[in-house]
Amino acid sequence: MDRNNKHKKIQRKIAISIGYPLLLAAAFCTMVPLLWLISSSFKTANEVFAVPIKWFPKLPPRITSSPYVLTDQYPDIKKPTLINKDVWDTIQAELKSAIWNKVQEHISSKPHLVTTVLTNEFQTEMTQGVWQQHIATLPTEVWNKPTEIIIQTVENAIIPETIETVWKNIYKQVTIGTIEIEDMDFNSGQIESVKWVSDSATITPIQDNTDTSTIAGLSYNFQDSNQINLTVTVQSSIPIYRIRSIVLPVRGDASYHHLSLSVSTNDTTYQPEFPYVLDTAIEKDTMWRLHGIPGELEASQITMQQLVSKQDLTKSIVPPPDQENKLVLTLTIHRPPYLSIVWNKLTSNYRKLWQAVPFNRYFINSVFIATASTLLALFFCSLAGYAFAKYQFRGKTILFGIMLASMMVPFQVLLVPLFGLMYDIGWLNSYNAIIFPFSVGAFGVFLMRQFIVTIPSELLDAARIDGCSEFGIYYRIVLPIIKPALGALTIYTFLSSWNGYLWPLIVLRDEAKYTLPIGLANLIGIYRQDYGMLMAGTLLSLLPIVILFLAMQREFVQGITLGSVKE
Repeated sequence: MDRNNKHKKIQRKIAISIGYPLLLAAAFCTMVPLLWLISSSFKTANEVFAVPIKWFPKLPPRITSSPYVLTDQYPDIKKPTLINKDVWDTIQAELKSAIWNKVQEHISSKPHLVTTVLTNEFQTEMTQGVWQQHIATLPTEVWNKPTEIIIQTVENAIIPETIETVWKNIYKQVTIGTIEIEDMDFNSGQIESVKWVSDSATITPIQDNTDTSTIAGLSYNFQDSNQINLTVTVQSSIPIYRIRSIVLPVRGDASYHHLSLSVSTNDTTYQPEFPYVLDTAIEKDTMWRLHGIPGELEASQITMQQLVSKQDLTKSIVPPPDQENKLVLTLTIHRPPYLSIVWNKLTSNYRKLWQAVPFNRYFINSVFIATASTLLALFFCSLAGYAFAKYQFRGKTILFGIMLASMMVPFQVLLVPLFGLMYDIGWLNSYNAIIFPFSVGAFGVFLMRQFIVTIPSELLDAARIDGCSEFGIYYRIVLPIIKPALGALTIYTFLSSWNGYLWPLIVLRDEAKYTLPIGLANLIGIYRQDYGMLMAGTLLSLLPIVILFLAMQREFVQGITLGSVKE
């Protein structure tokens, strides 16, 4: 007997020592997609597609001057596998020189690239970047040929588009485009001739640029102060009190510094409620709204507040005719504390998400549809389950069998007739078409019936003797007993409605009525592929489901364990 107990203890220890690590490994494997989702929501586009894979977002560099060269963007040049080591040691320097000569040749032919500071860091990054872009496309037999042919093949493989792509990835500079002023009637006009003036010697005057996409390149250096101001006086054809917004095309330098624009005329000044963060090196139209109420799709506009001095309170709201169209624009670049820069970098995808799409509207639509569908499903499924479990009527068994058989019909088969039905009753492009067709499901009725059938009929008869109505029995006795089943059905129904994509996509036409799955899917298109922003939106869409499960996990577990009941 002691020997058997000892043998069982040894087996238990072996099972624990092997089983627990396997369970932990399996749990980690199931968590990998979620961990990658969370990590990618804080990454830039380059970090998401980095090779080799980067699991954690990179902290932003401490930038004190711009333009600058972003280092460590491309890996070092490595020896191809098919080339001899001695040959590679001999040819490596010559290859780098040939690539750099090709880069210099292209830069000298492009006016908007001539101002680039040709430092050693820039040369190294450009060489490594061009090499990284072309090493995978070169045929393997090239490396078995003589040195002259190898160098010539590498030079011929370099195209101007690759050089400019690498240049944009590593060379960061703030550029400003043509100012555009929009009035209250949405009529706009451009101000072509602008010459900004700096209040500090640490900033290089903005010079005209021949590039068609930008008209000025900006260089600054935070030596004595963390803030630099640029001012310009322009003559607008639109009075200040009629200006709706000012559009300023800006290409940032990915420094995550703050950019602010203030507008002044006479004694009135308009200042932004929050600054624009230079979080990307892509040209973007920054819209500074002075008057008017923004629409749902104008979340990216920066609202400006009007500051009126005491002296101006006694004056007319409309300024004198000779000064009403004279605007003083002040452009401020501010370097916040480094912790603020890190925060701006980590939350960049979330801020862009609200600017790119009306995320709040999508979220509210999904919450309303999922909540309404869940409440209706709980009510009707529990009623139907109560009827099938405790009432005797003709055709009960046949109806219950038909209902169960409907679970075997794929939803795709029902799309066309269901769409035709919604069209006939006029429910297309409405929430009714999404909520009511799924307010009762065969699975929910079956789940409720299996729980209610376990309630003793004597308990219900006693309630009838006491004078309780049939609906009172359902509400006061049946529902409290089947709370575990209701909890399980709540999570199941809410999750199905929350993640619904195909049917809402077919029914809805108005973008203001889109749900989260449709809105997030529209983030990835032909001309927009920001997967970091998509990961941020997906992570936010998981929060209601996680909160719901944490709030009802006890009922859900009980519903799963108590549902296996034999009648």
